[in-house]
Amino acid sequence: MNSDIVQETFDSDGYVIVDDFLLDDVVKELHEFAVNCKHINDLYPDGKYYSINFSKDDHLLDLLPPIIESIQQTFSPLHDLEYDRGWAFICQNQGGGVPAHADPAVVNVNLWVTPDECVDDYTKNGLIVYDKTIPDGWTWEQYNSSTDLIEGYLRESEAKERLVPYRCNRMTLFQSNYFHRTNGVSMKPGKNNRRVNYTFMFKNK
Repeated sequence: MNSDIVQETFDSDGYVIVDDFLLDDVVKELHEFAVNCKHINDLYPDGKYYSINFSKDDHLLDLLPPIIESIQQTFSPLHDLEYDRGWAFICQNQGGGVPAHADPAVVNVNLWVTPDECVDDYTKNGLIVYDKTIPDGWTWEQYNSSTDLIEGYLRESEAKERLVPYRCNRMTLFQSNYFHRTNGVSMKPGKNNRRVNYTFMFKNK
């Protein structure tokens, strides 16, 4: 996608979708690492997923730093920012996924790496980016973790859902202060079919 179009779309909508940015072999390696990695940082039993967390100094996979650098150099919404941290979310084959929340950064980059043929229900597994941002005065705990409060706000404010359908090697850049969530997870049985997304967070320098 043309760099000017990426910036224009991001500025107007708060998010932009980029397909097939990475080589297929790179996507395959990212997926295999995530589903086979024994290192688990956080468990989320309600949504039936867990995370492998990365910092600037410890990515656990040598492939990640050049990927992050390439993303930042390529897409203008990231040029004036710096990479902060990231993670991989590995979901059970059926589940709710990540609930509605916002993040304490400027731009999130979401990347899916599980092959399309692993999907069971194509109406699920995507990303919903609401058209509402964090209300003034909300704490991190409120906008990131207080699910009932967030869902109540989204209902009362008549927030609109913007769905990014699942697709392998699809990357979504969006403003971190927009509320967002998974629209359910439904993949075929088996460890290698698990839905994996990588998230990279960029903040002000």
